[in-house]
Amino acid sequence: MNLIPRWSVFIKERFEPVSHTLMIFSFASANAAMAYAASPYEIKSRAAYLIAGFLLVWLVFFHMRLFDDIKDYETDRLVNKERPLPRGVLSPDEFGAGILICVASEIILASSLGFKVFSTYALALMFTLLMRQEFFIGDWMRPKMELYAATHTFSASMLGLLIYSITNGSQINEVPLSYLYVALGNWFVFNVFEFGRKTFAKGEERKGVDSYSLRLGPFGAFLLLAVNIFMAFSMLYFSIQNIPFKILGPERLLPALFSGAIISFIVIAAGVTYSLKPSDFYAKFYRGIVSFYLVAYHLSITINAIVHF
Repeated sequence: MNLIPRWSVFIKERFEPVSHTLMIFSFASANAAMAYAASPYEIKSRAAYLIAGFLLVWLVFFHMRLFDDIKDYETDRLVNKERPLPRGVLSPDEFGAGILICVASEIILASSLGFKVFSTYALALMFTLLMRQEFFIGDWMRPKMELYAATHTFSASMLGLLIYSITNGSQINEVPLSYLYVALGNWFVFNVFEFGRKTFAKGEERKGVDSYSLRLGPFGAFLLLAVNIFMAFSMLYFSIQNIPFKILGPERLLPALFSGAIISFIVIAAGVTYSLKPSDFYAKFYRGIVSFYLVAYHLSITINAIVHF
């Protein structure tokens, strides 16, 4: 097989383009909507610029996927042999070349968007490079599964700051307090997804593969997730409370708060059900609801922005 079909196999299995693009679009559009609420910006005359910004964010998500797979290569050769890299779809050298091309493309694209965007992108890139090296304390941190996950999902906050920089043409030190809450909220939203997707029924656990349900039990794993749902919703609330409503009335953002509360409650209800009866069915249903949350929570903010802004 030549290189392009083999990369297509990797992307199909590890970064399925339709679902990932939908997730990234919902995330980016929600952050852009809250950036508009915090500091209104021109949209129509900057459509091409904003599309280029979305492509930059998409590429950063993609390179983080590449970083994860090469970082976990040796472990995957033992416990996830079915993944593309361990089974030899791409060689490590070919994979490394792909990472270089992806990051180089980002650098060129970020540069074309101006110095302020590039400076924020550079900070986000540096953080993902630290993630790639497991912050140089991987041997110590890897057994601490919850800490390991939380340090990596903070990348969502860095991407939130990048989106503000793209939409408003600002440097990171120019981000208002109301949007800093949004960026911080991204961290907790992605924690919800991370903690939920690695929670299983007893019969689903795999030998030699750690999970939150195995470490904390079904209720403990759900409780960890519930705390992050509460924190994510709190950040949205504090953001709305701190927006200086010079153009937009605060009532325009209340539907986003209300829909966010409903979506959060659905996840809580699924989690309570799973923790009380951690069967295969309810564990899969719970993970499905958590995946729904990641997209629906952000889409609800975006739809509210389209309707009310």
